[in-house]
Amino acid sequence: MTLIVMLLVILHRVDGGEVLVAPSHVTSMHSKAPSSAQNKLVTHEARCILWLADGKQLLVLEPCEKVKQLINEAVR
Repeated sequence: MTLIVMLLVILHRVDGGEVLVAPSHVTSMHSKAPSSAQNKLVTHEARCILWLADGKQLLVLEPCEKVKQLINEAVR
């Protein structure tokens, strides 16, 4: 029998919903720009912006440091 284990990280979207993210699909992450930049495409509640392998952007409530920690724990 073959056992396939896919490790996922649970993050929280800015609308309060949960999203499961495969660490291998995260291509980059950036902390939200300072409010002086006033990027109208990024909501005020977002603390970290993730870019995924499929080209999509994911805004999450967790700070990037926490996201990195969760990803590191998942891949161990």
